[in-house]
This record gives sequence, C-alpha cells and structure tokens, in this order.
Amino acid sequence: MMNKEQSQDSEATRYEPAPTAELARFAEPIIQCLPSGVMALDANGRIVITNRSAIDFLGGNTDQFAPGVYLEDLPIAAPFMDVMREVMREQKPISRREIILTVAEGQKREIGLSASLMTGADEFNGVVFLFTDMTERRNVERAAELNRQLASLGELTAGVVHELRNPVMVISGMAEWLVRKAEDDATRDTGQTIFEEAAQLEKTISQFLGFARPFEIEVTHCHPEAIVARTVRLCQQKAQEKGVTLDSALPPGLPGMEADPGRMAQALANIVNNAIDAVAEGEGTVELRVQRIEADMVFEVIDNGPGIDPAAGETLFKPFLSQKEGGTGLGLAIVHRIVTAHSGTVSYACPEEGGTRFEVRLPTQKGALW
Repeated sequence: MMNKEQSQDSEATRYEPAPTAELARFAEPIIQCLPSGVMALDANGRIVITNRSAIDFLGGNTDQFAPGVYLEDLPIAAPFMDVMREVMREQKPISRREIILTVAEGQKREIGLSASLMTGADEFNGVVFLFTDMTERRNVERAAELNRQLASLGELTAGVVHELRNPVMVISGMAEWLVRKAEDDATRDTGQTIFEEAAQLEKTISQFLGFARPFEIEVTHCHPEAIVARTVRLCQQKAQEKGVTLDSALPPGLPGMEADPGRMAQALANIVNNAIDAVAEGEGTVELRVQRIEADMVFEVIDNGPGIDPAAGETLFKPFLSQKEGGTGLGLAIVHRIVTAHSGTVSYACPEEGGTRFEVRLPTQKGALW
C-alpha cells in the first residue's frame, strides 16, 4: 500500500488538465444548479452566461438572457450596467451591494449582489455577477420594524388623544346647536364650517386611537362576498359624490374563509377610499376584485389614477406618510396592521399602463379555506 506522499506523486503524474472547452462544458451544469444568480458579461456588456436562478430572479426567460445579448438592451439593465461601469473604472471587485430592479407591472425587487473581474489578456475582460433576491427578507425586516413603530406610537399617543376627544365633542355639539338656532345665513354657514372641521378632527382622533388601543381580531367563518359588499357600502357615497365608478368583481363559487369580516372591510375601505381620492373627478374608476390563488384568498383594488411614486415603496405603510393633501398618513398603516394580524400580506404595484394596484393576500395559516 502506498503512503500519502507516494499516492500524491502517483496522481500528479497521471493527472492532466482538461482542455478549456471541456472545462467549460463541465462547469456550466454546476453554474446552472447554483441557488444564487450568476451572470457573466464580456467587456462590451454582452451576456456570456446566465444561470436559471438569475433568470428567475430577474423575471425573464432564457431567450432574453441568451449569450450574445447586450444587457443594456434589457429593461432591468440600468442598475447592473452602473455596477459594471464602476468595476471597470475602479478595476476592483464589489461585494455586498444592493440594487433595486423594476420588473413586471412596476413591482420592485431588491437584489443583493457581488461583482468580480473576469480574467483575461486585456485590461478589462468583463464582469461576473453573483446575486440573490432579498425582497422577501427585506419585507419581513420592514414589517417587524413597522410593528415596533406602531406599538411605540400607540403608547405615546393614547393619553394625549384621549384628552383631545372630549373638547372636540363639545365643539361639535355647540356647532350643531349654532346651526339649528342660527337666524341668518352667515351664522349658519359659520356653524356648519365649525361642525365639519370638528368632524374631520374627530375622524383623525379615531385613527390615532386605533393605534393606541390593544389590537385584536375576531376570526369567524365568513365569505369574501360579504367582505366586498360591506366595503362597497362604506365607500359608495364618497365615490358617488366625486363621480367615480366603483365596481366589484368576484368569480362564482368562491370558498368561505376564516377572517374578521369587519376589520377586513375596514382595511379594504381604506385602500378604496385612497383610490377614490387619487383618480380624476368624473372620470375615475376603481375596481375591487377577489380571486383564489392556490390556497390564498386575494383581494385587489385597481384604479386608473396617476399611480404612486415608486420611491415611496419602502415606507408606504409607515405612519404619517401621506401622498395626498390633508392626509394623516395613518390609513395604509392601519391596513398593514389589520392584514398582518390575519397573517396576510399587503403590497402594491404601478403597472406600465398607469394606475395603481393594491393586493391583499390572506393565506391559510390563519385558518382553513373551504
């Protein structure tokens, strides 16, 4: 029996490096099996190789990312090309960089990547990207941070808001009395203005108290048709006053589900009311759709408004963030709190054709669908 040194010497005499083409054929199946995305570009920005994971992360197909295609010609190219130019300029690899990609229907995807220089005879021979989709991880982190903020907000505002409610109720009552007793139009109009502003203030106070109170849901067996019907009732008057078409669409035979129907109607009404505010007066349309996708019940609110600034996507559900004049920035934060209490998710996208689409997805974890 040979010892270790003799074995190594014997193997060294037998081993011969494989030709480059043979190594490439051997390496490609390995690259294709990697869970991380791999994409190599030559010095001109043409694709050399892209593995299956990369294509899945980028939301394309094999033909789009075929060898020889210029990455710059693809819609998702800009962030990758910026990194490639930086690597070429600095002649140094990059690690742990995060970029934001816009994929189908305006959805954002957060990619964590590293970039390495390809070896070769020239000063710059190309770049190899190794990356993964971090969208879900970042969403979980943001949801945890948002819940922490909401809890702190509730503790901070509970006492202050409670003390505000009593004087506002007095002001509202006195304004209503003034309207009834007014003997001239000017006094009546003044009283009406005070009453309406007090009502708006009471609405804001109620939203604050929604964070301050302990939050619980009462899960019962219900049907999505009932949730949609209640949502439409809550929003119909506002839509009619603005001349907005409010429609709902449900396929026949949707199964029942376990949820808090009142809370879910409240959450959907907040989204629908925001959509009504966003669309054009007399021309706007808002549609509430429901469908079952695999084991999830999915509610969608779609409008034909101007859309939402994608830059706000990271903080859209944080309290006090509002993109409409006079908004409190609490409506979507309340939506997020209700949906996450159902173990669900809420997201939005701005399709290329315009408008905004919100999606509320309730999974089966909170209870069975049947």
